[in-house]
Amino acid sequence: MKIDREHKLQFFQDLYNEAKSRMNDILQDFEKWKKQYRGDLEIDGSNEPAKTGRNITYELIESQFSSYLPTTAVVPEVFTEKNERNAKSVEQLLKNKRNRLPFEKMNDLDERLSPIYGGSVWLVEWDESIKTHNKLGDVKVTCWAPHRFVGQPNIYEIDDMEYCFIVFETTKEDLMRKYGVSSEEAEAAESDEGGEQDETATVVICYYKDADDRICQYIYSGDVELSDIEDYYSRKRYVCTTCGKRKGLCTCDSPKFELQNDEFEELDHDIPLSDGTYLYANSPVIENGMIVTEPTMRQAVMSDGSVAMEDVNGVLLPKTIEVQIPKMERTRLPYYVPKKFPIVIRKNTSREDSLFGQSDCEFVRREQMDINKIESRVMEKLMQAGVYPTAPEDFAGQFDNGLYKNVIKVGQGNYKLFGRIDLQVSIQQDIEESERRYQHAKRILGITDSYQGQYDASAQSGKAKQIQVNQAAGRLDSKRRMKNAAYAEIDEVIFQYYLAYADEPRTVSYTDAQGRLQNATFNRYDFIERDENGTYYYNDDYLFGNDSTGDVELSRETLWQENLKNFQVGCYGDPKDLETLLIYWQQQEKYHYPNARDMVERLRSVVEERRKQLEAQLQEQKTQIDDAKTQALAATERAQAAEGYIAYLNALKGDKQV
Repeated sequence: MKIDREHKLQFFQDLYNEAKSRMNDILQDFEKWKKQYRGDLEIDGSNEPAKTGRNITYELIESQFSSYLPTTAVVPEVFTEKNERNAKSVEQLLKNKRNRLPFEKMNDLDERLSPIYGGSVWLVEWDESIKTHNKLGDVKVTCWAPHRFVGQPNIYEIDDMEYCFIVFETTKEDLMRKYGVSSEEAEAAESDEGGEQDETATVVICYYKDADDRICQYIYSGDVELSDIEDYYSRKRYVCTTCGKRKGLCTCDSPKFELQNDEFEELDHDIPLSDGTYLYANSPVIENGMIVTEPTMRQAVMSDGSVAMEDVNGVLLPKTIEVQIPKMERTRLPYYVPKKFPIVIRKNTSREDSLFGQSDCEFVRREQMDINKIESRVMEKLMQAGVYPTAPEDFAGQFDNGLYKNVIKVGQGNYKLFGRIDLQVSIQQDIEESERRYQHAKRILGITDSYQGQYDASAQSGKAKQIQVNQAAGRLDSKRRMKNAAYAEIDEVIFQYYLAYADEPRTVSYTDAQGRLQNATFNRYDFIERDENGTYYYNDDYLFGNDSTGDVELSRETLWQENLKNFQVGCYGDPKDLETLLIYWQQQEKYHYPNARDMVERLRSVVEERRKQLEAQLQEQKTQIDDAKTQALAATERAQAAEGYIAYLNALKGDKQV
């Protein structure tokens, strides 16, 4: 994208205003759908709002809420043992991030944003301010409502855009702390949502591609430029020349920092890899696919391994010969550069020629409007209808009952001077029509009574009920697919960040097949490869998806029952065996059965105790067998000695007889 470098601020302000003006229609829809979800009584085409209503939009959207988080699955494009091992380390890293980052809170928001607006926006960043005593930087993920995103007009895929904007509110103190602006500049920052004395400011972040297809970032607020990074993903890190650690981790008394090359890093020491090998500081030079060699003199060795000698002026000296050895050079590794915008959009359901998906509010809005009208009519009927007392026209008394606020006066010609008039009307048809419109809305979204957990007389058996629930879930499966696809994209962006910036190995924990907590290490140097021309590169050819078996929140009770059934039929082994029982409870713990972990620990201790007792018994039996063997051997030796002695005596007797 061509940038006006002399007037950058004005250029991006005009670009943002133009792109936002092209989104006016969809922004108005966003506001309309948000009010509809919150129960606004506005009636389309009418200046008068409804008097009351039934918020079916909220009810139907909330009935689709799912608390499950897609379980990441990573596989290499080309299978090798190294690639498979690396894929497992990435998978464990991403699963660990699911637990560490507040994905539960973001999912709770996302599950409402997507059906309301038709999608949600996820911003994935590398935050250098996150640091501990042994690592610097980590991933930060934020979920935004779609109205905070402004994309390039008429482009419907993020990766195809030349530019896009993220807009959010922050405090002016945060501007000074995060972007280093002065207090005067912070006060000059403007807010789109507050007045002149407001303490907040609207921050506009533009991500765009330059002429070299590199991702760039420009940030401003009002007429104040906050940041301008022309190569957003490039590495510009200060490193201590004494200890080799980055600025922020260095503990030297008098550190001296230098700006490290932003394209390559030269290794000054061998780097251990996860498989036990090393990435050496010096590498052989390769040209045209061949290792370059250079001559050197070395000691000659005979075929028997002895040192070869030669006569030099009558003196025997070790013989040296010229040999060719690989030419070595300092290992230079390129820094990995992410390829994607740090933005992921989750669609509710796909829609043609649209950056976002289809909104549930849009498709049930007509039914919502009709129900509001009908419910208002019902309320009006009920308020106006009633049983009213009658009294003569000249009656000057009062009714003691405070309910009789309206009294109908009748003439003397009426035969019944005191009485009542019943003005109640029927609302049965209104109620039936309101319910009919509600059923229409449910069918539009593919929601059944069984899916909502309500009574459904159409299913006469448990199997039929299960089929109904599965069918309803199948109709809503498109939304789940879109959620899984968005999480897979988020995982890919996180992986690329770790390849680019995680200089220190990251230790992550995971649960093994035995239910025990283990540690694994993600090391970005494990992904270094070298091609036939000698060029080092990062192998990022991995496919990101979701494990379909990880969606346990949808049917935990079903999985618990299946585990019990498998245990009872002997799939895990003999049900009477304690180790089989332990396997069963480990499976239940995996799917979060209540108190399963306590049972696993208890059974594991019992199994371990019995194993120790069995080993002790076996050792005791072995000792007894060894003692018996020793005694038997001693008895045999004694018997042989006795036989020898007897033979000796017999021999002596024979000599005497001779």
